[in-house]
Amino acid sequence: MSELIAAGITKKYGKKIILDGLSAKFEQGHSYGLLGRNGAGKSTLINIIMQRCKREDGAVTLDGQVVDNNDRLMSRLFCMNDSTLYPAGFRVKTIFSITDSMYENFDMDYAVNLAGMFGLDLKKRLKQLSTGYNTIYKVILALASNADFVFLDEPVLGIDVNQRELFYKILARKMSEETSCFIISTHIIEELQHLIDRTIILHDGKILLEGDTETIMSSYAAVSGKAEAVDGFTSGRKVVCTESMGAFKKAVFESENFSEDDIPDGLSVDTVNLQQLFYYLTGGAPEEK
Repeated sequence: MSELIAAGITKKYGKKIILDGLSAKFEQGHSYGLLGRNGAGKSTLINIIMQRCKREDGAVTLDGQVVDNNDRLMSRLFCMNDSTLYPAGFRVKTIFSITDSMYENFDMDYAVNLAGMFGLDLKKRLKQLSTGYNTIYKVILALASNADFVFLDEPVLGIDVNQRELFYKILARKMSEETSCFIISTHIIEELQHLIDRTIILHDGKILLEGDTETIMSSYAAVSGKAEAVDGFTSGRKVVCTESMGAFKKAVFESENFSEDDIPDGLSVDTVNLQQLFYYLTGGAPEEK
């Protein structure tokens, strides 16, 4: 299977370092969750890979070949995000046709079928679309592109709950039937958790954690109870984050070599989902001032 590699990527805006020598690998046949707080560098990384943003250092390669100024390789990549690449007066059907001419594997029949499922009027101009439908037409283009690597940057922005559920079902079916690699950057982690088999968490311009999603989730647990008992239980364990609530405390810890027989009376130990784990690993909520 093909590999898309971003190696040693550095990006600065003025004196601020956005990406600090970051390296990431995406393999065809897998789906990735690219996670991070606002400003972590997710969209910047995607834009660099797609040659929409210059970098200070590093390289992007596809199957060992540099993608810079290589139209043949770039045609194997597709990205949807909140940027508007077409004039506001263009009709949706016109944009479908343009995309069809740019991507040799674009499936127009599939795109039109999806438009019908989502209730998207192909005759409407971009300026007439709501925020939700402005996202939907881009998602349809991405799914119908049949590119080897598809980046979905906030793919449910402004979409209502019914359309989100439809999108998740369509995406799951697409993932099961195709070998395309999907890289999804989103803040709504809990809803997409079951669709991604690999996770990359960015923090402060670097990769904080990456790996198989199920393995990552099974590697952490949360213990709660009276603060003194929690401190005693977590002594000698690697604690990720703690939260105090009066006399009670909660601690998230690495659960390697952990057994339920280790839990003393008065304490409860629970699993954490990916969204909770992301929250704790990236510092939790800002402290009140």
